[in-house]
Amino acid sequence: MEMGKVEWSDLHEDLIDLIADRVSGNIDIVRMSSICKPWRSTVANKERFPYRFNRNLPNFKKKKTDLSPTAFFRVTLPSSSCPNKGWLIKTKQFSESSKINLMSPFFNADNTTTKQTLDLLKVGVSEIRQAYNVEYVRVKDDRGYDFFANSVRAVLVHNMIFKVEWNKEIWCCKIVEESEKKEEEKKGKIEWRRIESKEAELFSDIIVQKGQIYALDLKGAIWWISLSELKIFQYRPSTPVIQDYFHMGDYCKDKRLVEYCGDLCVVLRLCKIFREWRGDKERTVGFTVYKMDKNLVEWVEVSSLGDKAIIMCMESCLVVSASEYYGCLENAIYFTDDDGRDKRKCEDIVKVFKLEGGIIDSSSQSFLEMFTPPFL
Repeated sequence: MEMGKVEWSDLHEDLIDLIADRVSGNIDIVRMSSICKPWRSTVANKERFPYRFNRNLPNFKKKKTDLSPTAFFRVTLPSSSCPNKGWLIKTKQFSESSKINLMSPFFNADNTTTKQTLDLLKVGVSEIRQAYNVEYVRVKDDRGYDFFANSVRAVLVHNMIFKVEWNKEIWCCKIVEESEKKEEEKKGKIEWRRIESKEAELFSDIIVQKGQIYALDLKGAIWWISLSELKIFQYRPSTPVIQDYFHMGDYCKDKRLVEYCGDLCVVLRLCKIFREWRGDKERTVGFTVYKMDKNLVEWVEVSSLGDKAIIMCMESCLVVSASEYYGCLENAIYFTDDDGRDKRKCEDIVKVFKLEGGIIDSSSQSFLEMFTPPFL
């Protein structure tokens, strides 16, 4: 029997609702709303994303906190001479009424956003990663000055927020819909709760891999967080080489988790203090990547990333295929020694570490093309 042709606008509301329930990204929501009036009405009338705009979290140690989501996208121009090549951007929406801001992945302040608009009918957009920060809302000190506290990295799983607080403890809280908020507050369930651990109290990073939450402590060990018990268990032993760097005059400033080819890996940033006439200057001198050998049950160094590159942003570590981006170097780690809070250009702060040869390059500008699309 030949099926009759059905217009998108003629789909039953229940079917549209099922499709909308599987949409997670801001860009996908915008695209779905633009299909036709019935689709736009269905998306607008559903409160299915309570964390997307209604992001106020419980107070933390008498300070008001807010969930700040960020999305990373690969953008292509099908009409260009290289339609398979693209650029890496991130988007951030500062309030429900504000527009989605297009930003360079290494910039974090809202004054670095562009005023340009992106026509989704003319470009290809694919979401790579959702990332989250927990930020303190603007407050006033005793002298009446406004200030923002630094944000902390967080992950979201099953409406639970987990954050690493200042390289110390891991805290979590539950996000509930506005209709359930008062009832949950009466039960005392909406509050920050510390993930207790007798063996580890200092952590540097947290990540979600295949629906599971893993944390990295300052000694290099990986821990697994049980969502049902809200307890933490050691998942991997410490990387055995971290302490050795101190004897070489270097120190491990930054320890990050990243998923590479299905494996959970640890990225170590090595720094050194250089004495200059204006004072001591801290500089990154290299990186080392480790993964767990499942057969030997020990950490092994990753000597090559193949055709991949690691992008170390403040919100998250990303692994991308170099062939999919303009100017992207394979077997390399992109990073910055600056937090990107000023108005300097991308080429002023971004550097690349080449695993082959262990060279840091900040002179060539061609490798930065992937972060500088024509619409930014």
